[in-house]
Amino acid sequence: MNFSRMDLSDCATPESLLAQIQKLQAGAFPIPVPIEEWALALDINGIEALETDGFEGGLIMLSDRSTGTILVNRASGHRRRRFTIGHELGHFLLPWHTPRNGQGFLCSSKDMAVFQAKPGGDRYIEMEAEANRFSAGILMPATPFKTDLRASRQFEVSNIAELAERYDVSKEALARRCVDLHDDAITVVISREGLVIRIYRGKDFPRLDLILNQPLPLHSAAKRATLSPGQVSEWAESPADDWSEKAKGTIFEQTMGQQNGFRMTLLAFDPESKDADDDEDVARVWTPPHFSRR
Repeated sequence: MNFSRMDLSDCATPESLLAQIQKLQAGAFPIPVPIEEWALALDINGIEALETDGFEGGLIMLSDRSTGTILVNRASGHRRRRFTIGHELGHFLLPWHTPRNGQGFLCSSKDMAVFQAKPGGDRYIEMEAEANRFSAGILMPATPFKTDLRASRQFEVSNIAELAERYDVSKEALARRCVDLHDDAITVVISREGLVIRIYRGKDFPRLDLILNQPLPLHSAAKRATLSPGQVSEWAESPADDWSEKAKGTIFEQTMGQQNGFRMTLLAFDPESKDADDDEDVARVWTPPHFSRR
């Protein structure tokens, strides 16, 4: 660890914190990042069990922010615990983050799921979003993460599970980071029993015609495939307007089965591909999508 809390004292956003850490580490990070060790080195004096029901984490700190204690739900799994520690550390390091009661933060599962907030909106929602972005960035640092993404000539949904093991984070946290940092237009859809639960959409991916808690597209492979936990489907392709009325091109999809009826679907968008109706005389030969390297 090549930085101290003093080195970060002028940073007022998660992005500036992460950029400064990246600079001082010269892009070199131990993977997985030892988040508990780093928190203790940044003036957190202890990480203790949170006994309050309904909350994932908490932070208690002195009024001068000279030190603090991070609290983590005692029932949390190891990887959720790591993300919570990163989240509460973000609250501690970001100087404008002040709790409602003046003494500490208590963060719910809902708080841990927000990553963006409307400018000028609820300041507490904005603080939770910033703490989450910091946690994702510190646990999955941009330089090594992008290198790992580019190491696979053909990025597949199984790579999400593999990288989650490497970075010691949940598959969903890893998927969200992939969507943010991948060179190409990708999206990850989490579904359960055929219903859309969560959507992580890349900035260059067309907006999908999906509604939370409503069915996946009727013709999607994600809806039709029979998969056991850990099993990965073959790549399938469909016209982009199967997923989005306004999109033109092709969407490639691959799905991984998970426990309790959950599925994770990786979508890749190719705006240049023609639909079959555009050229009925030319036979289309299937090849898995090859992501460009920008």
